[in-house]
Amino acid sequence: MDPVSHLLFGRAVALTIRRRPALSGVTAALVLGSILPDADAALTLGGFDLYLRAHASGTHSLPGSVVAALMLALALRGLVKGSRVLPLLVASWVGVIGHIFWDLADGSDIRLFEPLSDAVFGWHLVAMGEPIMLATLAAAALAAWRWPSRARRIAAAALVVLGVLLAVKKTTQEWARALYAGSVVHHAPGAIAIAPTLGRLRRWTIYDRDGDRVRAWSVDGSSGTVTLAFEYRDAADAPAVMRSRELPVVRTFLALAKTPFARMERDGPHVLVLWSDASSCSIRGCDVSFGGAFDGDTPLYQLIRIGGFNQQRAVALNQALQRSR
Repeated sequence: MDPVSHLLFGRAVALTIRRRPALSGVTAALVLGSILPDADAALTLGGFDLYLRAHASGTHSLPGSVVAALMLALALRGLVKGSRVLPLLVASWVGVIGHIFWDLADGSDIRLFEPLSDAVFGWHLVAMGEPIMLATLAAAALAAWRWPSRARRIAAAALVVLGVLLAVKKTTQEWARALYAGSVVHHAPGAIAIAPTLGRLRRWTIYDRDGDRVRAWSVDGSSGTVTLAFEYRDAADAPAVMRSRELPVVRTFLALAKTPFARMERDGPHVLVLWSDASSCSIRGCDVSFGGAFDGDTPLYQLIRIGGFNQQRAVALNQALQRSR
């Protein structure tokens, strides 16, 4: 879920609570808690791969949620006069859990019980920035502001609408899987992943692998059609690509990706090895890539490419020496 929707969801939950003097600061705890897990975005300054690794667990895990909620509750206790730690802690934790819930519902894959378990969870029901959700929450916030006496009922109705939306998306997701299975299963694909289409209830994209081909299929539940959206050849067996697996940024990426594939580009005399997940690609190219530059057998630097932005990171000296032997 996008940050605005996270905040509006926290506000909607807060509106369902009766105002009482003993609950001072609870609204702030719910709203701030609903965005708090995304504080890990600060890690992008040190490298997008660091952020991805932390975002899959850390503040987005259940153990991490307790720590984050406690820190927020203690901070608000010192800032909000008349507040109490226990209500603030409960509200903060509810806000954080709401954030994690919606990240599970959208395209995120989360190690929910890290560090106790490496199991990954993700429902992939709604797209990031889903306009139906954003419009529902924004309309509820505006209506609650316009008619404050009805704010609780308006907020509750908005939450019910979101629940119905998730139920509908889950149903159409299963329809999409069935359509795909009936149309493509004879190719015996592997590494299947599914993603929703922004603003569409019955349209999905399913990613799979067939040998060295990584493919995306557009599944339209309204028309019952399954069409090939794009296809890439995976160069994973090339010598340079095999060497790139030792780069830390690539190791981090491969630990998280569902349908990874590699490609090679020339940069003057050097070879760029770039890994992407099919879910971050389209027929026009890939928005996010991880890899490195090589001069023969020697890695020159690690590379993270996000759109038109390139982030370079040095290769450890001992690793470069080992590769040059």
